[in-house]
Amino acid sequence: MVTMDRAAPEFGPLPPSVATPLPTTVIWRWRYELGLLASTSWGGWTLIHNLGGGYAALLVGASVLITAAIRPTRRAVRRRLYWLATPHRIRLGMAQAWVHNRRGRLPTLLRTRMTGHGEEVLVWCPAGVSVEHLVAATDVLRSACWARDVRVTGNSRHSHLVTIEVVRRGGPRGS
Repeated sequence: MVTMDRAAPEFGPLPPSVATPLPTTVIWRWRYELGLLASTSWGGWTLIHNLGGGYAALLVGASVLITAAIRPTRRAVRRRLYWLATPHRIRLGMAQAWVHNRRGRLPTLLRTRMTGHGEEVLVWCPAGVSVEHLVAATDVLRSACWARDVRVTGNSRHSHLVTIEVVRRGGPRGS
């Protein structure tokens, strides 16, 4: 029986960079931003068309000032912006830490959700990438996500599914 040291996985020769994603993958990765751009454009056009440019600018400016002035609203917007940026930052951290398979394919980020301590990201690892690779890259991921801590947990039932907890404040439930 062969035993392996699981502390830090060893890589063989890796491609010099991450593989270029397909256009559909790029659209999927930026789906929330594209939706925000489309809805903001439509909303701006509707305001300008119905109220005129001056009143529309006044309404948008007042909304931004009120949001910035009220602390709970400001915190909610900041949490939502972190939620929006976290998948991109994790992908960047995985690319910089060489967490990809031999074809250069990065793990797929399936879902990001806000929690009381930050965000949780569900990751689908392709063949050639395991939870040990992500555990070995926690320092790089923490730095890339501007986080206090990053915790990586494997799924006990499905070894290709991994949860990455990005801790920004306090600690996760149960700690």
